[in-house]
Parts: sequence; structure tokens; C-alpha cells
Amino acid sequence: MGWIDRMFEKRRLRSIVKAVAALRGEALSLALESAVVDTARALKPDALGPGLRSAYPALVLVLARQLADANARLASSHWSSGGGRNVGMDVLEARGRAQALLIAVGARRPAPRRPLSDIAEALEGLIAARRNAPGDPDGYGLGTLREIQRDIAQLALAESVARN
Repeated sequence: MGWIDRMFEKRRLRSIVKAVAALRGEALSLALESAVVDTARALKPDALGPGLRSAYPALVLVLARQLADANARLASSHWSSGGGRNVGMDVLEARGRAQALLIAVGARRPAPRRPLSDIAEALEGLIAARRNAPGDPDGYGLGTLREIQRDIAQLALAESVARN
């Protein structure tokens, strides 16, 4: 990546941080700002397709909140289970799976009328698989997926109300 590309990338990241702060109506904490930048680096607007671009800042915020939560848990031994596993790992893994699913749904270019609803529905399959899989003894991964699904469903509802 050349210096011009890095300059444009910095500008894009500053822009998304401002957009997310505007959504929240307040300045972002350093932890959340860092999570927004990390999320925006991995989740590019082009990966979402035209049906989801308008929701890009909100989707980045949904995933960044979970990343900031995972990082906070990983930084504290309080969140380690009896086996020594920190539940922040479960949050981080679930968030990563949800982000991959979001990119996959975006790559299919969902119908313009329901792209957020399509993501919320696709998350249901991920939740069912997580519920039946071993490796999340404390349920934090499942809870993370449910929170992401709830937040995206709320975005879908708000978008539907705004459209009508």
C-alpha cells in the first residue's frame, strides 16, 4: 500500500469514526474508537453492496461494540472461567463469525428492500449452530450473537419505519 492509499485509508477511517460518533450522539471512548477503526478496516463498505451501504456506520457500530466488549473482558482476569479460558474469547469468536456472515450476505447483494432483515434472519442459523455446538460453556458467544441480531433487527425496523 503506497502513501496515497494510506492517506485515503486514514481519511476513510476518520470519516467512519465521526459518523459512528454522530450516531451515538457523543464522542467515542478510546476503546470504542479503536474498535470502530479495527472493524472498519476489516469491513469495507464495498463488501456490503449498495443495499447495505446506507447502514454502514450503524453496522460498524454494532460490531465495534462487541469488539470493545471482548477486548475489555480479555484485559481482565475477572472474566476467566475455572478452566482459565477468558469469556472474551467467546465474544470475540462470535463477533468474528457474525462479521463473516455479514460480509457473505453483503456479497450476495441482498434485495434492496430487506437487506438488514436478511442479515438478522441469517444470524438465526448461526445462533442455532452456536447453541448446539460445544465450546461456549458460559454462553457469552451465544449472547453476543443474540445482541448482534437484536441490534440489526432494530436497524431493520427503523429503516422500515423511515421508508414508510
